[in-house]
Amino acid sequence: MNRLASSFAAAALALAAGALAMLAFHADPIAAYGALLQGALGSVQGTAETFVQTTPLLLTGLGVAVAFRAGLFNIGAEGQLVVGALCSAVFGAWVHLPTLAEIPLCFAVGAAAGGLWAAIAGWLRARFGASEIITTIMLNYIAFLGANYLVSGPLRGSNAAPETAPISPSAVLHPLVSGTRLTAAFPLALIAAAALAWWLRRTVAGYELRAVGQSERAARYAGVNVGPAIVRAMALSGALAGLAGSTEVLGLLHRFNAQLSPGYGFTSIAVALLANSSPLGVIVSAFFFGLLQNGALFMQAYAGVPKDLVSVVEGLVILFSAAGMLRSARGRARVAVGPEGGVGTAPT
Repeated sequence: MNRLASSFAAAALALAAGALAMLAFHADPIAAYGALLQGALGSVQGTAETFVQTTPLLLTGLGVAVAFRAGLFNIGAEGQLVVGALCSAVFGAWVHLPTLAEIPLCFAVGAAAGGLWAAIAGWLRARFGASEIITTIMLNYIAFLGANYLVSGPLRGSNAAPETAPISPSAVLHPLVSGTRLTAAFPLALIAAAALAWWLRRTVAGYELRAVGQSERAARYAGVNVGPAIVRAMALSGALAGLAGSTEVLGLLHRFNAQLSPGYGFTSIAVALLANSSPLGVIVSAFFFGLLQNGALFMQAYAGVPKDLVSVVEGLVILFSAAGMLRSARGRARVAVGPEGGVGTAPT
């Protein structure tokens, strides 16, 4: 309950701070937020598009949350998404199989590519103690620049733009609701969240991942092989981000484009922080951010508030979520260590 209250407080404070920013520029925050909700949820098309925006945020948010639960900070979800999307697009264009075989294989290829890309950082952390923050940032640059080179040269499939050839029609995810872009990718993301929550709580591997996140030293004493657990955590984190890339290719673009992602992997950090790394909490958090992103243009058009304010709100969510986590950590430390350095409850 404390974590849930902290998440709601962070979101409410971010929205309140956004409202104050609007007032400073003589805008009406009630009208602005009303327009945002109208654009995001006021019609079938708007609601469907909100779910479309939620899907990649949900999958990448789950990936970042898994890394957080293992005590790791995966900054590379964006690069892992790009690698997964590129590999899915290439596989989907080159291989022509029946739909029931092609779509699962495209998803598997994207997840495997993202997982392998993230596992590099996990192995460097486990083997050499290299900071996964630094290595995932560097791997992001390699993914972005490498993908740009490939779609501008060897893998270019269009003269109009730097992008791959279209995927096979049997690999396309068709809309669930006529006239919208909503596909089966959204329920797939919900299933992934539920499966991850079960895996973390009900399996030995999930217990080991959580144990490493709480304390690597204590996990070693408990018999956990920490190195492989770190690599597995990063691989799973990257696989979920790669799966997000696959959903963009199969459900929306039907090819890989250099501008495929507007920054889903980076926004996913805020998604995971707001959810306190809970897989089920990530569903609500991703929907919140999807709603903000989808309603931003409507807010700008009908309330005159720049859509960039949504980015300000997202940044404030990170700030307030991190502040809440720091406060909780300090509270646990005060309980664990008494005033004389012994174990007990410190006086307030």
